[in-house]
Amino acid sequence: MAFDLTAASAILKEDYLPPVREQLNNDNYVIMKLVQKKQEATGKRFYVPLHYGRNSGVGYRGEGANLPTAGNQKYKESTGTVKYLYGRIEITGPTIFAARNDKGAFIRAVESEMKGLLKDLKDQRARALFGDGTGKLATFAAHGTATNTLTVDKVKYFQVGMLIDIVDSGGNVTVSGREITAIDKTNKTITISGAGVTTAATDIAVVSGDYNVEAMGLGGIMNPNLTLQGINPATDTWWKPNRIDNGGTNRAISEQLMRQAIDLSELEGGKIDLITASYGVRASYEALLQQFKRFVNPMELEGGFKALEFDGKPIIVDRYHESNRMYFLDTSELDLYQLADFQWMERDGAVLHRVSNKDAYEATMFCYETLVTYKRNSHTELADITEPAGYTV
Repeated sequence: MAFDLTAASAILKEDYLPPVREQLNNDNYVIMKLVQKKQEATGKRFYVPLHYGRNSGVGYRGEGANLPTAGNQKYKESTGTVKYLYGRIEITGPTIFAARNDKGAFIRAVESEMKGLLKDLKDQRARALFGDGTGKLATFAAHGTATNTLTVDKVKYFQVGMLIDIVDSGGNVTVSGREITAIDKTNKTITISGAGVTTAATDIAVVSGDYNVEAMGLGGIMNPNLTLQGINPATDTWWKPNRIDNGGTNRAISEQLMRQAIDLSELEGGKIDLITASYGVRASYEALLQQFKRFVNPMELEGGFKALEFDGKPIIVDRYHESNRMYFLDTSELDLYQLADFQWMERDGAVLHRVSNKDAYEATMFCYETLVTYKRNSHTELADITEPAGYTV
């Protein structure tokens, strides 16, 4: 039978989707752990009842005294929405036609597109799951004169070729769809295409179109000032994560600080089983071990991952982890809520769809998910940790 659009669609589903999903779910240890515990959402919104208070109707009394006034357990409902991640590929008509009698030819032609899509989906998902839902990549310095070379507080989230928007403090997109043409890590600047722009010191950069529509990540869960899942920690103070900082001034990491972070979580009923950090913080911890002449064999983790450890708990690094800090996590109080795992958009029965006004076909992969926590104060952030020179970019 001739190779046609139906056969091409089947290849995308049967030959590519299973390994794509497998690789996306196992691209790093943190995401692998989250995916293992994923919960299937049944609607766009999720509702999670949180137990935050005990029955007050308990207490000792003297002989003949009145009994305690009856009380009840205290609950509050948290809620939120899953977020929508997409990836698209495009295949020209001549490519499909040329491969009409050779399945292998089509696979070879589409392989590079699929590898690129997989890499980009991994990248986008990993960054979001360490972010705060806003899509923020960096904060700009003030530029009163229009320029294409802009100073930012960090450059590690940018890539040459990335399209970005500039968003002001009021949430307004003031500049959109600019391509990054150069990155200077030493001077922490990015160069963008198009006319020069001015920025305020409160302006931020986001991936174009992503402002406030990304999945919630660990950065948001660990932010004690962020309203999360519909609950404001300023009024419901039990909804704050624990935080140990130094007023914004970095200082050396110590085992005492790390022990305190674990203790703060345990005092709130948390059970820390995973520590995450930036590469620079891990380097600082390694230097601490060497200072005390301790040489620890890496922990062997499931999935072939290896990690340093503290108090029997793995320390996992990620390129998208916020610099100068560690997260001490109780993963039993975290879940990845999914309305849909990665799959092809094929509600009309076909994976490949004609691109309007072009001799080309496209396919779209999507995933609907977000990160939730059930007990925010079971986690602790250890902030303001000094990183070795060259790490904080």
